[in-house]
Amino acid sequence: MRVSAILLASLAGCGDDTPGAAVEFDEGLQRAVTELARSGGSRPLKELAPGDWTSVHVLLGPASGARVERELGQPVEVDGDGTHSGDYVQDGNLLVFRRDDEIVRMVSLGQLAALGEGSYDADVVLTARDGAIEMTEPAGR
Repeated sequence: MRVSAILLASLAGCGDDTPGAAVEFDEGLQRAVTELARSGGSRPLKELAPGDWTSVHVLLGPASGARVERELGQPVEVDGDGTHSGDYVQDGNLLVFRRDDEIVRMVSLGQLAALGEGSYDADVVLTARDGAIEMTEPAGR
């Protein structure tokens, strides 16, 4: 029994080396973005989504796994909340947080599609304008 458990544990660590993190639905981030759009103002994304990340890539779903890979410029496994058969199937935003080139977190905003697609540095600011969110980087970049 002990040998089987050790073998099973070692096999669990083997497998696909495709980078990525499971897609997770972040209800707190979804609420914060919705509230910002409703009430107006500006907030750094880093305040709303803290963590050890240096850039974020925002996509609008649904998006095939192949499209996600093309957008990110690297292979990635799309699995978790809001996914099916390797594709992101939600109608809202998918945020892929990276530390340099490593994917550290993938977040679904469910049906919320408030953020513009593109790649942004960690100092990006979300600014509400007429019920929509504009993502801007500090002046000069």
